[in-house]
Amino acid sequence: MSREGLFDAHRVGDDLFFEIPDSVLGREMLLLGRAVASTTQSQSGFFGGGPRLIVQWERQGNRVILRQKEYVARADTGAAIWRQVSGMRQGPVLGAFDVEAWGPDSAAVVDVTALFTSTNRPFGSLENVEGDRSWIEHVAAFPRNVEVEATQTGRPPSSGRPASGPNGPGARGEELATQRMHWSMVLLPDEPMRPRLEDARVGFIASEHTTYDTPEHGSLERSYIHRFRLEPSDSAAFRRGELVEPVEPIVYWIDPATPDWLKPWVDRGVEVWNEAFEEAGFRDAIRAEVAPVSEDWSLYDARRSVIYWRPSTVANATGGQVVDPRSGEILKGEVNMYHNVQNLLRDWYFTQVAPLDPRARELPLPDSLMGRLVEYVVTHEIGHSIGFPHNMKASAMYPADSIRSESFLRRMGGHVATLMDYSRFNYVAQPEDGIPPELLVPRIGPYDRFAVMWGYRPILEADTPEEERAVLDRWARMQDTIPWLRFTTDDSPNDPYDLTEAVGDADAVRSNTLGLRNLQRVMDMLVDVAERPGEDYELLEDLYGSAVSQWSRYMGHVAAVVGGAETQERYGTGARFTPLPRAPQEEAVRVLNERAFATPEMLVDHEILRRIEAAGAVPRIRTAQKRVLGTLLDASRLNRMVEYEALAADAADVYSVAELMEDVRAGVWDELGDARVAVDVYRRNLQRAYLEVVDAELNPPEREGPPPPFGGNAEPAYASDVRPVLRGELRELDRQAGAALPRAADRMTRLHLEDVRAEIERILDPGG
Repeated sequence: MSREGLFDAHRVGDDLFFEIPDSVLGREMLLLGRAVASTTQSQSGFFGGGPRLIVQWERQGNRVILRQKEYVARADTGAAIWRQVSGMRQGPVLGAFDVEAWGPDSAAVVDVTALFTSTNRPFGSLENVEGDRSWIEHVAAFPRNVEVEATQTGRPPSSGRPASGPNGPGARGEELATQRMHWSMVLLPDEPMRPRLEDARVGFIASEHTTYDTPEHGSLERSYIHRFRLEPSDSAAFRRGELVEPVEPIVYWIDPATPDWLKPWVDRGVEVWNEAFEEAGFRDAIRAEVAPVSEDWSLYDARRSVIYWRPSTVANATGGQVVDPRSGEILKGEVNMYHNVQNLLRDWYFTQVAPLDPRARELPLPDSLMGRLVEYVVTHEIGHSIGFPHNMKASAMYPADSIRSESFLRRMGGHVATLMDYSRFNYVAQPEDGIPPELLVPRIGPYDRFAVMWGYRPILEADTPEEERAVLDRWARMQDTIPWLRFTTDDSPNDPYDLTEAVGDADAVRSNTLGLRNLQRVMDMLVDVAERPGEDYELLEDLYGSAVSQWSRYMGHVAAVVGGAETQERYGTGARFTPLPRAPQEEAVRVLNERAFATPEMLVDHEILRRIEAAGAVPRIRTAQKRVLGTLLDASRLNRMVEYEALAADAADVYSVAELMEDVRAGVWDELGDARVAVDVYRRNLQRAYLEVVDAELNPPEREGPPPPFGGNAEPAYASDVRPVLRGELRELDRQAGAALPRAADRMTRLHLEDVRAEIERILDPGG
């Protein structure tokens, strides 16, 4: 059986031959491999990956070789250094094949069977592939690509055991895995797309390389953003400002395995991006179609962008892309929708906005609601696959009170400025606000339209990436006056306006306090919603666990305010980092003392706990509180506060580490000042957790491996001013615990205080 195409492919018995003409030699191709079925899929449903390489066929005498090409170094072909840089692009040889015969026009015929059916690491994830259990399944050839599928049997790389058992090859079958792999070998575009240079102010996934032909005194790191090739079909109309269709629209193929009732929602999740592409000057730029079912039509073809539906217990979804490294052009967008993402959406929606939408209290959720939630996830993942990373910054620029206003939400298109945020559903809104349910779910926002415009709008007056920079800079400076067009910065972990899973983080303290109000309402209805006659309590347990996680997120968002700095990426126009003033930090600690370190009674509901477990509440609360405490007293946070105090122009407006520790001690150890000291089991656990956190800061285990990179945040607490503050706090705490002992109201409190003093002594003198 023979297939004609880019190069002809011949099946002769169990063997596969490629007939490679001279016209293909030296031409760069994308080699993309995917495992499409596997005995090792377990929970993921994704079946693992395969190669994503640039390769080319070369002839060496009477042999043909397949060589990988690298694009980490570049130089202009006219530069003196070009020859040396060109040599750096020669990657490893992936295969070498004797010429078995010659076809017309000196086409070399080579046997490539072993390339796909033996151990060849770039061609699969299995080791010790056994040839007698591996074979070619299918081959197809087209004008620009060749597709191969094969079954491989071997040892998963993580098993650490030989593929052959003591009684012969594969005798211990549980140590082997069999997977069906699909490979695409497709020519890169004849003419590379014009690259667009990355700008840190606007979020795009990008590929970095080192260029050696710059006027700078040395090499230069440059990055090209990832984007599809969109070119106007009518340049004259485009110049007049009219919307035009692209020469080639972006097409996403919907996996036929997608549940039929969800296919229209998946379709909408793709095509809603058209409103953003209109900002780039295009209409009908992106669409979705259900993929056909045919032996010669594969979802894994490197030419096709696909939304895969994965049979999986994993509650997640992902989006990515395969690019031409020469230009950043996206050749294939990929979205993976794991089947159990529906469970995750149910949990999020119920725990965040059930008090605002009666449909959330109907479990399972109505199809119309679940479909809308799946659409939201698809739109987010499509965003990744068309080039966008996460952006937690833009939405935080909306005033926190405004996202409780229906008129604001309708005017702005929802409570998020970008669908690429991890913002989820509008838990800040309260029942009395009367927000319609359709405004609770994130939608395409102004940042999304701005980013599509910045990355995808052709700049016809420019001929090179460098000539585009002035226009791109002008567009990026729109962020200076329109704050919700901003993108996250490289200091995002320290920016309380750049939080994941957060709504209303323009005022994280206020917004998360409102979130707690809704969470209390959720807890009050939890048993009524989740308890069903004749069924077990798995749903109740799942939703309760989701509520505990939601509580932890809210408290973590509040803790992020302390020692935080507002950031804005700028190019030569002023300061990028501004530490927060004292007042919001003090308010954050006050709320943490009241809502996080005081026992969260909403999570200790006997009506729930006695239905789902015999025991577990006490350690669960301890774990949740310790996580918040550890976040608040993290060494990097404390060291930032030391530096902010040292550099402050006005020390009176700085919230110092000493003040933070004093305020936390007052909240965590509040009982020590009472006339009758009674510390219950939850508070005893919290106080022990406090000592564990401080101990870890003062007496960390010896570091293994190389020292941390240069930088203030890498400094351990025991090597900075944090150390004397913590030691002073322990001495004061020891004094207070000693004074409280005679006032202990019960035996457990007395034993606890004695233990506290002994533990403080050990921490202060660990070698004593």
